[in-house]
Amino acid sequence: MYSIPDYLTYYYEEGNIRFKNICSYDNVEAQAVLTNLSESGQRTWLHPGYLEERREIETWLYNDFVKKGKKPYLNHPIYFVLGEHDDLFQKGGFFSSANPIKLKIPLSLFDSNQISFTYPDSMPSFNIPRVERGKPYLKPFHGQVFTKDEITEVVQTYGLPGDRWKVEEAWRYDRFIEAQIWDVRPIEKFLET
Repeated sequence: MYSIPDYLTYYYEEGNIRFKNICSYDNVEAQAVLTNLSESGQRTWLHPGYLEERREIETWLYNDFVKKGKKPYLNHPIYFVLGEHDDLFQKGGFFSSANPIKLKIPLSLFDSNQISFTYPDSMPSFNIPRVERGKPYLKPFHGQVFTKDEITEVVQTYGLPGDRWKVEEAWRYDRFIEAQIWDVRPIEKFLET
């Protein structure tokens, strides 16, 4: 039987710990931030249309979480990884220009109204069931937003992503489980101690 990690990891650039989501800015401010990240070499993977895609996915995350009877405090979540995934979150990966700093916090800080999950990252999880080229990778957990209890069941059934994405083509997009934090107050309290 598989079990889930008891902690979450937040990756950030040194000197830039901020619990702010790009979608919490208006379109002009958000696009300016994204342009700066791309042009400075900090996020070379950003593509035209990223902001619109991100907003669509966040609407899905929020609406599906609320449909489950949850009451998020934030309109836009802060993204963490269940456990950790240093392979992707490093220089040359998500962070194009430098290795990130890691903040690890206990999963137990959050009640069921404050956290949701996607397996894997919400962008591929949302897109794989919706595009033709996603069919070879489709799994029952794609396109779903899970509660804290539900993700435990999913992990017990399918296991953690681990390194399968490195060797099994069918798992290439299933690199980590993303946690969406819908209330930053428990993090702020944790950091005060």
